[in-house]
Amino acid sequence: MDKKNDTTSSFLDTLARIRTRFFRQREQAVRLADEMARRRDLSYIPQILALFPIGPYRLSQLDADMRRLLIICEIVAAEEKLPGGRLVFLENAASFDDLIWKYVYITFLLRRIELRLPDDALTETAAALAGGGISVCALQKITECEIFTDPEYVRRQAMRYM
Repeated sequence: MDKKNDTTSSFLDTLARIRTRFFRQREQAVRLADEMARRRDLSYIPQILALFPIGPYRLSQLDADMRRLLIICEIVAAEEKLPGGRLVFLENAASFDDLIWKYVYITFLLRRIELRLPDDALTETAAALAGGGISVCALQKITECEIFTDPEYVRRQAMRYM
């Protein structure tokens, strides 16, 4: 057997061993995120993050929504530190699914900016950003964590609409 096949086989064996634990911990993280959103209570963040280590991996490495949840936890923790401590990301979100939807929606808006569309084509984007439901913390963190060709440009343009 060659080295590549050994590595692939080893990886698949590891995934098979942690499968049950992965699904159990993911389910717990979703449940805790539901509670965090419903209660607007950041004390759930350490409990959520404690579920991330799983064998030699982290939930955020194995599942896209868990990666987003990790970033969302960082966003709301940063929002709490701002003057007034308004938890903008948790507003109008009562569940894990709402939080993920909001993250994807903000990313979608930022992608529209990245495409450098003419201003008249950015009406929806401008209205959403101006509506106040998106914090500076969310813009900063999402442009840091997602792949944008020019994250500084995207962030500057988004701030222009806020």
